[in-house]
Amino acid sequence: HSTRGHPLAPLRSELKARGWPDARTLNQMPNGKLIKYAGVVICRQRPGTAGGVTFMTLEDESGFVNLVVWQQVFDKYTVLARTAAFLGVTGKLQVEQGVVHLVADALWAPDVSLKAALPSRDFH
Repeated sequence: HSTRGHPLAPLRSELKARGWPDARTLNQMPNGKLIKYAGVVICRQRPGTAGGVTFMTLEDESGFVNLVVWQQVFDKYTVLARTAAFLGVTGKLQVEQGVVHLVADALWAPDVSLKAALPSRDFH
């Protein structure tokens, strides 16, 4: 991060007004909750052993969100899934033994201006 802080910090009030939680809040929500979240993509991983599942890590000024994108969802939103630096997700929380994943049902481009979008750091 730069000394200017996280690029989403100045947008938090706008994101909150839309009902999109920050990562800290999301990670404390109950299993099965349907939510919308928007964050900066910091990595995408698609292990050969994962049966077509893509794992993404999104981040905002409060922390990280672990995203699970099944093959069918990835294929439907492939351009966003592959290239977006700032990504919106609609999905359901999966909480198991304290580990939180957001399982994506839909991916979308948040309609807020992110002046300092960070490039994702992808691992292949």
